[in-house]
Amino acid sequence: MITGAGYLDSHCHLQKRHLSSIIDDIMVRARSAGVARIFCNTTREEDWQAVVDLAARGHEVIPFLGIHPWFAETAVAGWEDRLMSLLQKVPAGIGETGLDKCCRADFGRQQQIFLTQLKMASELQRPLVIHCVKAWGRLLEILEQFADPLPPIMIHSFAGSRETLQRLIRLGCFISFSGRLTAAGKVHPCFSETPMTNLLLETDSHGQPLVGGAMDGARTTDEPAAITMLYELAATMREMDLNEFRHQIWKNGEIFTDTIVPR
Repeated sequence: MITGAGYLDSHCHLQKRHLSSIIDDIMVRARSAGVARIFCNTTREEDWQAVVDLAARGHEVIPFLGIHPWFAETAVAGWEDRLMSLLQKVPAGIGETGLDKCCRADFGRQQQIFLTQLKMASELQRPLVIHCVKAWGRLLEILEQFADPLPPIMIHSFAGSRETLQRLIRLGCFISFSGRLTAAGKVHPCFSETPMTNLLLETDSHGQPLVGGAMDGARTTDEPAAITMLYELAATMREMDLNEFRHQIWKNGEIFTDTIVPR
């Protein structure tokens, strides 16, 4: 029996156009599954208002507003001022942002966009969500040399090395694992070595498979309602009671979003 705090999905993208016609059904299924909080991230400026509107419609949705490295080239003049203005009006985190050497966006431009959002998160002390692919060295260099106090940071869908993990943990980062945890590989040792106080779980809806495939009655296999299956797998891997495991993840999410969501 599930008691106490609900499930947290620490990263998703419910604003995507192909979900607009079924978003109400997605939210109903999430609530029925016990998902009580969802961190919904933008990828570019055109997403910002859509996520703010989703958060206004359902208290489960916590907005994160930012520019993803894949869309660094879409950031047009004045985007920083517009984002700052919106953040001053809306209790939102920043994200997702980050660095990705496997996408077409100019890496120099990615770094400029990322550094701007990192500084903004530090100034406002807002939680920051980071995406990183094949750019761990540069990301760690930036974070370890950052002159101001780091904001609360989540590394989403972590797939780096054990050495990278330990350096991120020393910086106080939260480490979020996605459906990649269902496959064998280097993610398993990193998951096992992540302290429970730094751990988060996500669906990354929409785009990554979760254990068990499609759910009964679900039209997407990785929507927030499916996070329950990932929790069950993760709790088993950690040899923990599911309720105890879920309570700790919820607490971690509260600490991460302390500046935008009252506990």
